This record gives sequence, structure tokens and C-alpha cells, in this order.
Amino acid sequence: MDTSGETKRVRPWHGLVLYLAVGACWVLAGDLLLAAMALDVAAVQRYQLWKGWVFVLATGALAWWLLRHMQAADSAQALAAQHTAHVLRHAPAGIARVGMDGRIVWANERLSELTGVAVPALQGQDFRDLVQATDRGWAQRQRERLLAGEIDHYQGERQCRQPGTGALVPVVCTVTLVPAAGAEAAHLVCALQDIREIHAAREALERSEAGLRLALEGSGSGMWDWDLQARSGIACAGLQRLLRYRGADFAQAFALGERLHPAERWRVLRAARRAVAKGARFSEAVRILCFDGQYRWFTASGQRHLDAQGRPARFSGILTDLTDQRRADARRRLAATVVDNTMEGVVVTDAQSRILSVNAAFTRLMGYTEDELLGQTPRIFKSGRHDRAFYEGMWEHVQRTGHWQGEIWNRRKSGEVFPEHMSLSAVRDAAGAVTHYVCMFIDISEQKAQRQRLEFLAHKDPLTGLGNRAWFSAQLDSAVAQARGSGEHLAVLQLNLDRFKDVNDSYGYAVGDQVLAHIARQVQAVLRPGDLLGRMAGDEMAVVVRHLRHADGAAAVARQLIAAVGEPWRSPEGFEVVAGASVGICLFPEHADTGQALVQGAHAAVYGAKARGRGAWCFFHEDMTQAARERLALEARLRLAMAQGQLHMHYQPQVDIATGRIAGAEALLRWHDPAEGMVSPARFIPVAESSGLIGPLGEWVLGEVCRQGRRWLDDGLPPLTLAVNVSPRQFHLSDLVACTEAVLSETGFPATHLELEITESVLADRPEEALQVLTRLGDLGMRLAVDDFGTGYSSLALIKRFPIDVLKIDQGFIREIPHSAGDMAISAAIIAMGHSMGLQVVAEGVETAAQLQFLRERHCDTYQGYLRSRPLPAAEFAALLRAQADGGAPA
Repeated sequence: MDTSGETKRVRPWHGLVLYLAVGACWVLAGDLLLAAMALDVAAVQRYQLWKGWVFVLATGALAWWLLRHMQAADSAQALAAQHTAHVLRHAPAGIARVGMDGRIVWANERLSELTGVAVPALQGQDFRDLVQATDRGWAQRQRERLLAGEIDHYQGERQCRQPGTGALVPVVCTVTLVPAAGAEAAHLVCALQDIREIHAAREALERSEAGLRLALEGSGSGMWDWDLQARSGIACAGLQRLLRYRGADFAQAFALGERLHPAERWRVLRAARRAVAKGARFSEAVRILCFDGQYRWFTASGQRHLDAQGRPARFSGILTDLTDQRRADARRRLAATVVDNTMEGVVVTDAQSRILSVNAAFTRLMGYTEDELLGQTPRIFKSGRHDRAFYEGMWEHVQRTGHWQGEIWNRRKSGEVFPEHMSLSAVRDAAGAVTHYVCMFIDISEQKAQRQRLEFLAHKDPLTGLGNRAWFSAQLDSAVAQARGSGEHLAVLQLNLDRFKDVNDSYGYAVGDQVLAHIARQVQAVLRPGDLLGRMAGDEMAVVVRHLRHADGAAAVARQLIAAVGEPWRSPEGFEVVAGASVGICLFPEHADTGQALVQGAHAAVYGAKARGRGAWCFFHEDMTQAARERLALEARLRLAMAQGQLHMHYQPQVDIATGRIAGAEALLRWHDPAEGMVSPARFIPVAESSGLIGPLGEWVLGEVCRQGRRWLDDGLPPLTLAVNVSPRQFHLSDLVACTEAVLSETGFPATHLELEITESVLADRPEEALQVLTRLGDLGMRLAVDDFGTGYSSLALIKRFPIDVLKIDQGFIREIPHSAGDMAISAAIIAMGHSMGLQVVAEGVETAAQLQFLRERHCDTYQGYLRSRPLPAAEFAALLRAQADGGAPA
């Protein structure tokens, strides 16, 4: 604290002397003055009294002034002491007054923080135990010198040991002696400064220097530092290791100028001088003669450093061995040369599959330039022949194993799709992360073509292009195995050309070969999808017919094959050659259950066909031959009946149970053959389905019903719903929606008055396809009904998916009512289920009043059957409608 302006303290003896001097002077001076005045005794006494009171007043005033002055001095001293105590208590350094016995007399808060001991507890503690000297002997000697007056203070590093945690806090301790003064004994003042941050900075610097040293050693580089003034320098151990020095005095042995390769020496020295003179960065590649006698490539990089006056003082830098790098560069150049000249296409991408480079073979094979591909992804080469699962599997294999190879189809810039054998590899860094992908491929179009030619020669007939006997036998065995598991029916048909030897003898083998190729093309043209054709011998061919419903299907195919073979071949010269064929048929599983047995059976059946004459066909068993002949004959008669108008439509009324009035009719096809009479639909409908006639037949029925309905409306008859049955094969094999839309447009019959009846099998076989067709039909405005409900495989879960309007209870459930409790329960359940789904329910085959009463009690909507009417021709049905319109009572 600054004490230059402090009030001087008046000591007690000063006041006493001043009081005695003033009092003596006052008495002497007063007595002398009174004696000189020669006053009488009374006056003297009076003046003596006044002199005494004046003295008392004067001395009292003096005493008051002295006391005020002493009080002001004491206040200033107390304030100064308070300021000093405040500073000491809150000083950033720990401060303690320590007695000569080493015990702490007073300590501040900072010392408490450093030692971890509360301030009250510090008093009386041994300072030397709390603040331990690193060297106790040195500390004791310095204390002795301080007490002897040789030094006025001493300073050293110590450690504060905190009793609670045992932690050591490094401090700098400054010790000063305070001599004894009055009653206050001599003591020491100890000031402690925390140097933990200094220690931390020192340790960080040491770690940094160690890290730098390790980095230099680990990087394979060596450091030098050259003093430009003293012309001497230092070099790290790494530099000695780089230059292969094994001696003891590297600084003496190393002379850089002498070890530079003569070809680079002056260039390097000029660059070093320029760097020192101008401050330019020094970086040169140079060959240096190492101490093992070999020249090696190094990179020398350095920079000058200026002193305080701005003059060059030091030149330091690092030396890095380039030997391995230059070898790697040479290997890379060699690899690049190999890649650029290889026949395989090579493309390199980054981790995001962006193309970084391609070689010359790649641009030649793909048709792109490198500039067109940089930054693109290989997706531009996708051919479209592989699905997403293929690429996902390929990349999953690459991520798991780091490599994938296989055959893939890609697309050239021209758009040509070609096969290639590709090898794709992932390049990973030291941490295992993918950095690049390298893809190599080769065009295998020619290889595949050659392989296909070999496979063709191994499995195909060179003349006709058909499968040979070995191929046909393998395919037949596979088809039989599939059919055995699925219950499929199939047939093997053997074709034997009639009198083909005469063709070869008459026109030569060259023409015979052309005729054979012509016949093969003709036969292939009439086969169904999935059927197989092979050449067994010179004039023999065999066919596998799949997915047969009846034996007559195989017979129909045989007729088509015979007709195809009979198509004449026309030569360039203009003459025609006509061949014939006999066909033998063997069925699976009726005739044989193995591929070999089927071929043998068909071969045997050929002889039966030839025995019947040229251009014939024959089953392996005669009874099946006869049945097939009858079905084929029926098919021919049906075609004739369609052409000659022998088919007619009959209509069976559908009656509203609640009112008893006719609400609609089911249209039923009838065939009246002139020779046989009425032909049952149970006979000719299956023939129409198996022969493919069901499509045109169904279209004719639909058109006839709509035209008749339009005529009735035009005649003023009440509108009613006309129901038409749709065959499952017609539903799946024809465009039913387009056909129906065309008929409605042509006839003008309202779609709301047309109802199409389908069976449950239509819904169960291909439900997704059926849903699309039925939805489109419903969009036309017509009603859709499920016929013979309950006899198939449908369920509530299936029915509710489709836009159905009507359920028709099969007559098999109605026939035994009221005698069969089971039929009654089923019928009641169908009615309830239909109503719960908002559907109308129609009962078929109602023939008794009891049956009608049961349906009425169960709230069935509509019925049809002989109870009301048999199916009637159009004229009779119209008469029935007119009678109802005229008020006739319902039957």
C-alpha cells in the first residue's frame, strides 16, 4: 500500500513535553507581566484568577486537538489494515504466516484451496507437511541462509498434498522473513503460486515434440536444421537411418554437397541458395550417395528462418526416401500399360459407382469415348435382360466377399445387347472401407455362338432344326415326370411319312431334304404352345401333346398334323411335291407311364394307322380310337349345325317368389339334328370346349339372346333380365368383354337387362384375371351371377372379392327338399349368406309346391324350374309374357 500521504502519528511523550513547556511559559510570562504592572493585591488576585482560567481553557483546547488528531490517525491505520487483510485473503496466490517452528499462524482462502484444508484447520498445522519440498535438504539450507541475513527471500517448486484425495498440486513457493517488531515475534511469510497449467503446457509440449519425432520416424523421413551463421547443423536419427549411416559421428561424416549425384548437384545447390536468399520454398527430387555405396532417390524439402533483425538464421527441412514410391510408380506405369493394351475391357469407378477411367478396349467394345463415360454410372449399360433380384444378388456377393464374376448381358452405345463374362472387385482402404470398384469383362458373343452351334449339333437335327431323338427323349421324360406329379394327361404322336422314298427316288435327295424341311415348318406351325416336336429318323417325327382333357384332343391334333404334312411343297421350277403321313397315338397314363413306353406305343400305333390306309391315325387301343372318332364326328356335325342354323335358343322363366310374376329368363342352347333329333347339351358342349368351338358358339349365343331381347322390347313386352351362360374356356380363352360390348352395341339391347352366368371354377382357377374381367363387365352395366353355387370350390372369402350380383342355388340342393334336412340346411345357408352380402338369390330346378313354399319361407328372391315352365322356344315364351301382361293369373 502507498503510505506517502498518511497522517503522522503524535506520540504521547510529545504531548507531555509540549504541555509542560507551554504551562511554564504561561506562568512565567504572566507573573512577570503582573509584577511590571504594579497592581494592588486585589487586582493581582483577580488577574491571577483570569490567567488560571485562560490557561485551563487553552490547555483544554490543546488536549481536544491532540485527541482528535490521534483518533484520525488510528482510523486511517485501521482502514489500511483492513485493505491489506482483504487483499491477502483474496489474493490469487496462497499466503501463510508461519512461525519459526514451522506452524501456520494465519492463512488465506487460496491456500485452503491448494491444500484442501479449511482455513480454521490450517492454523497450527506444520507448513512443511502440507507443502512438501521436492528437495528437503535444499529447502533447509535456504531457510538457514534467510535467517542468517544472507538472502532476503528464496523460491522453489513444492507440492501441496491434499489429505482428502491424496492429489498433489505443484506450486512455486516464495519465502520471506519478517523480523520481530515490538511484541510481535519474527515469522515467515510464504506465498504459493499454482503452476499446474505450466506443468500441463510443458507436458503438452513434450508430447508434441515426441509425436513430431515419432511422426518423422514413422513417415520414413529425416529432419535437418542448419545454422547459417555458425555453418553447422543437427540431424535426427531418422536422417542417419535413411542414409544407411552406421558410424558414431554423423555430423562430421555427412557432407551433402559431395554426396549429391553429379547430374543433380548444381541444380540442387542453386535451388538451396535461392531458397535461403529469397525465402522461396525448397523442394527438389535428388539422388544421394548413401553410406552403403548406392545412389537412392530422395525428396528434399526445406525453408529458411529469419532472426530478430530479419536476416537468414537457419535453414531446416526434411528428407524423404522416394525409392519405394518410384518403384511403385514404375509398377503403376507397367500396370497402366498392360491395362491399356489388354483385350479385356476395364472400367474403374469410385465408391458411389461413378466412372473414373476406362481403357481402350472398353471404348472399343462399348462404342463410347472416355469423355462420354466419366462421371456416369454403369447403369447406362443395362440391357434390361436381368431383373432387380439379379443385381441385388450380385452386389450382395461383392459386399460380402469383395468379388463377383459371372455372365451378364450389357448394351453397347449402338443399342446392341451382347453377353460378356465380367469380373467385379471391390478395392478397400486400410480401414476396410470401399474406395473403388474395378470391373473387367470380355465379349463372349462368339463363344456363346460357338457353344450354341455345338449344342445345336448335339441336340438338334441339322436339316430341319428340330430336336433330335436324344433331345426329344429327354424332353419327353421331363414332361412325363411333371405330368405324373400334377395329374396331367399327355400323348405322344408318331408321324411316319407315306411313300417318302418315292420322293427321294423321283426328285433326288436334295429335293427330299427341302421337302422334309418344309414339312417340319408346317408341323411346327400347327402345334399348340407347350407341345414338343422332334425328328426321330429319316422320315419319322414325334410330337408330345401336353395338357389334354380328352383322348379326342390328341386325335384332333393328329388330324391337324396330317393336314399340315399334306400342304404341297413348290419348287423354284414350279412343280409341286405332296407328301402324306400316318400318325400313331399313345396316351399317358392310359396306355403307358414312361417316356420310352409312350414312344414304343406310338410307333406300334403307326402300323395300325397304315393298315387303315394312307393319311390315317390310330390309337394304341382300338376302343379309344373309336370313341375319339365319334367325338370328332360330333365336332364336324356341330360345325355344320352352326353353319346351317340348326341351333336354337330356349328360355326358361325366372319367377319372383314374392309376386309370382316372371322377372327374367335363362337362355338355354338347343340343337335339333335333322337325322338324330335333339342332341343333349351334355354331349355337344364338352366337344365344343375341347375343339375350340366354344368361342364362336358362345359369341353366337350372346348375339342371338340380345337380338331376341331387343325384339321383345320393340314389340312392347315388359322388360326382363335375360341370363346367358358363359363357359369357363370361353371366359379364359376369348376376349369376353370386347365381345359383349360389341354385341350390345350392335343389337341395342340394354346392358342392365343382360345377366352373364359363370361357374365357381372361373373364380377359383385364376382369381386375379377373373377379377379384372368381371370388373370390366360390371362397368358395362350388366348383372353377374354365379351359377350352380355350392357345387364348386368357392367360399364367402372368395365371393366377396368379386362384383357378383346373383347367386344361383344348384338344383341338386333343391331336388330333395323337403325330404333332405342337409339340402334344406345348405339352401337356407346360401340364401342367408347371399342376402348378408347384398346379393339376389335364385333357386334352380324347383318342381314342387313344397319346394317353393320352403324357398318362400326362407325369403329366397327368385326361382326357375318345371313347377312354372320348361324351357320354351322364343315364340312360346313371348306368348307366356303376353298372357301375364294381359292380367293372367300366375301359375
